[in-house]
Amino acid sequence: MNFYELSIDQTTPGEIIANGVVITIEGMLVVFLILILIMLAINVMGLFLGNKNTKKVKEASPVVPVTEEPVEEATEDEGELIAVLTAAIAACMGTSSSSVNIRSYKKVSSAWGNAAKREILDNRF
Repeated sequence: MNFYELSIDQTTPGEIIANGVVITIEGMLVVFLILILIMLAINVMGLFLGNKNTKKVKEASPVVPVTEEPVEEATEDEGELIAVLTAAIAACMGTSSSSVNIRSYKKVSSAWGNAAKREILDNRF
């Protein structure tokens, strides 16, 4: 006899609890199996569609503290500054300087601004 067909009058309290446990376990199994199927579907979609934002992780180079020295704007050659910025960005990206095009730049003097620029560059490249 199926336990779904029993009326409450014919069952003992132990059978009612056992039936409740069985139904709970069946429900949990169904939920977890569906979650596993969703996870597998997402992984298969990732394989077929590919992740276009994947990048190879480079070995971390030792961090060299940079000391900022005050620079007078009148004596600084802007072309030289662009060349230095281009070389630094190309070195960070691991590409040649011909593939880097600097359209504009802005000097940031605050520590918060420097930290923000580092975070943006780390997340972007």
